[in-house]
Amino acid sequence: MNNHFPQYTTDYISGVMSLRKPQTQSLKILEEIVNTVQLRKGMNLKAALGAVHAMYPICTDFERDFMSLTFALATGVGKTRLMGAFIAYLYTQHNIRNFFVVAPNTTIYEKLKKDLSDSNSEKYVFRGLGCFVTAPQIITDDDYREKTISLFESDVHIFVYNIDKFNKEGANMKKVNELIGNSFYQYLSELPDLVLIMDESHHYRAEKGAQALNELHPLLGLELTATPLVTQGTKQIPFKNVVYEYPLSKAIEDGYTRTPYAVTRSDIDFYNFGDEQLDKMMLLDGIACHENTKRKLEIYAANHGKRLVKPFMLVVCKDTDHAAWVEKFVKSDEFRGGAYRNKTIIVHSKQKGSETEANTRLLLDVENPENPVEIVIHVNMLKEGWDVNNLYTIVPLRTAASKILREQMVGRGLRLPYGERTGDKDVDAVMLTAHDKFNDILAEAQKGDSIFKAGNIIKAEEIVPEQVAYTQLAIETEPETNLQKAYEHTQLQKTAATDALLKKAAEIISTEVAQHIQHTPAHTVTPTQAQQIVETVKQKVSEDKDLGDVFKENENPLAAWMLYQTEETHRAAVSKFIPIPRIKVTDTGVEEYVFVDFDLDMAEFTHVPIKNELLVQNLEDMQDRQRIKGDAIDFEGYNPKKVILEQLRKKPEIDYEKCSKLLFKLITQVCDHYESRYGTNGMQNIVMMYKRDIGNKIYKQMLQHFYCENGFLQEEVVGTRDYNLQQSYSYIERVNLFSAYTEKIQSVLFDGIKKGVFSAAKFDSHPELLLARILETDTDVLNWLRPAPQEFNITYNHGHNYEPDFVVETEGVIYLVEVKGEDKLNDPDVIAKKKRGVQYCEVASRWGKANGYKEWRYLFIPSKQVMPNSSFMQLARQFDAK
Repeated sequence: MNNHFPQYTTDYISGVMSLRKPQTQSLKILEEIVNTVQLRKGMNLKAALGAVHAMYPICTDFERDFMSLTFALATGVGKTRLMGAFIAYLYTQHNIRNFFVVAPNTTIYEKLKKDLSDSNSEKYVFRGLGCFVTAPQIITDDDYREKTISLFESDVHIFVYNIDKFNKEGANMKKVNELIGNSFYQYLSELPDLVLIMDESHHYRAEKGAQALNELHPLLGLELTATPLVTQGTKQIPFKNVVYEYPLSKAIEDGYTRTPYAVTRSDIDFYNFGDEQLDKMMLLDGIACHENTKRKLEIYAANHGKRLVKPFMLVVCKDTDHAAWVEKFVKSDEFRGGAYRNKTIIVHSKQKGSETEANTRLLLDVENPENPVEIVIHVNMLKEGWDVNNLYTIVPLRTAASKILREQMVGRGLRLPYGERTGDKDVDAVMLTAHDKFNDILAEAQKGDSIFKAGNIIKAEEIVPEQVAYTQLAIETEPETNLQKAYEHTQLQKTAATDALLKKAAEIISTEVAQHIQHTPAHTVTPTQAQQIVETVKQKVSEDKDLGDVFKENENPLAAWMLYQTEETHRAAVSKFIPIPRIKVTDTGVEEYVFVDFDLDMAEFTHVPIKNELLVQNLEDMQDRQRIKGDAIDFEGYNPKKVILEQLRKKPEIDYEKCSKLLFKLITQVCDHYESRYGTNGMQNIVMMYKRDIGNKIYKQMLQHFYCENGFLQEEVVGTRDYNLQQSYSYIERVNLFSAYTEKIQSVLFDGIKKGVFSAAKFDSHPELLLARILETDTDVLNWLRPAPQEFNITYNHGHNYEPDFVVETEGVIYLVEVKGEDKLNDPDVIAKKKRGVQYCEVASRWGKANGYKEWRYLFIPSKQVMPNSSFMQLARQFDAK
């Protein structure tokens, strides 16, 4: 133990490094193992394996000449960041100072060098840590030839090598080096504390590579891979030294990656198609997905104030001739009229010279919105280590024959462009066209370990190009009344041409006023800006071939009216907005985890009792000998429920005092489950052997039924936003608010709104639409709003943004309204949102009372309670969430 850094516990490291749950779990597993098994060179590997197997039964063999542990984490979860956490923990808590990091190829080698050494990089693995007086010294390539290791200034040495170079340089590394006084190989192998970290470790299972690593005689090996499989002929053999597995299906379920969707056609028999016909169809369907995604990303960025993500489509070909044919087709007029002729690159190993350099440069910069590339054609798959976050459409042509190949392909497009799920289905998706493999994927989707879920199928024939609309203010004006006022103001003679000019000018003024309110720093229209708007209107109507002459003949009276109309429109707009109190959190207080009551799913609890002699051996390895009585185990006084409870009390989220009732209920369920199958002795045997795994399984289910809140949250209102945010909507169908619709409701834009702040809106469900219709006709409602994503700054559960469904203004009260399906009323996430909504309204009301604003209240309405004959005040009285 290193006493210089007592605060560097695994919880502390996880916190300062902002580790994700699977990263934190991996770190805790390492801690548990190295605290149980005494690390030393020449250790008894059989005894060590027995101890590790007792804690993590899936580990049955170290598979190397030293203790080596595999952490099988899915692509995109953050394996490199986890390396940094491993190094920090082993250095601060076990005084280990020498680490040898192995990369499988040049791409990953260069990435690791940068991530481990460049403190200015966003991906620097030691960001947040203060335990290194000087940054860890990175030793690479031929550094060992040029200076003595002792001259490297840091306490911590990290040797980074590409396995190919390491194998090729083996002879040189084994030569005596005058600066070291020994060979570099010998120097490394004699280090008492060398820890070997193997990135993408499935590459180091071949005999030559494995032997080279064995000869380093490390103290410990840590293997990281998303593919814990060894290929032997046609078979794929699982690793035997895995201590933690976090598969891609779990990463997708937990929200650490985007969600994959399979795109196919249900209206065609693909077996009647030739290869080229099928390729063309998949490419055209793929580009339809790409163009749809591109629009969705533009809308998301505009509505949320985020940077724009420019997507691209990856086409995977079987060979270079095939790739050349695809390139010719994609650049032809037959493919979207040649629109992608200058937006496509091809990358494969047979390219030479300047073409390779230019295309590689564009490929490495493909995330840049200024980069023109939208289609990348590639032979086979891009190498591991090519990490991009804007690959949204994958088109595998005559490839992806197996489940593993499909998962590896999709893995290239799973990284989240904004670092976390956004909650927008299209932004959080990646598409794989799978026309000829659809039945295979459908069969996979029925299994629990598939990355594709049964509902995540998109039919290409149903992809309809969507239109985009921006919300306009619903300023209540009668066209004829407006015309009459305009004629009175200008004293012009009424003609059809003048009518058209006045209507066009009023329309432009309304648009310009809205733009100034939304996008100028002051979010208003000053006298100077009003004059600027008039100049804009004058220019636009004078350039109109039908209206220009009428305007020029009557410019002076029309210009005066335009200024008047601009001021009137601004006044009407301001009166239409619902002022939103802006909340500032002054003290977040202490985070508290609140668990919702539930029953365990016992399907995961499949342990069986083990033979006494094996239990005796494991108790000896784990230094728990007091219960060994000859060849038997003495269970007298053994309290299995207390043993499981102790495992759960170690978890940082679990406060025993606050959830003891739930804990004992769940523990009792587990004990009863095993006792009913194997009797009391069998149950005690299982708990004694598998207590950690049982505790982890209960903990995992508990985390699916909790939410986080801040115990002593302090907030204050720092003013109001006196305008409401405009939104952009994509839609397939546009109808009046009270009309029938034929598309899915999420694809319909409803317009004709007069009482709302804006004249158009979209809804996620029919009950929301029904409530909007009630609001539009209810005499007690003065105004209502479908708030934009950034309208409120209400956060819950570790900073997730809460977007309420409606804001409704009445004579004396403004209501924040949430409509929820009955099946979600007890969902932990929904409960957390409700609590924060109530808190927001309480803070806003206190401030409003002191500053002459209306009271705020929170309504939580079950969806089935919204009926056509409901009145809003009836709903408000019934569902006020005080």
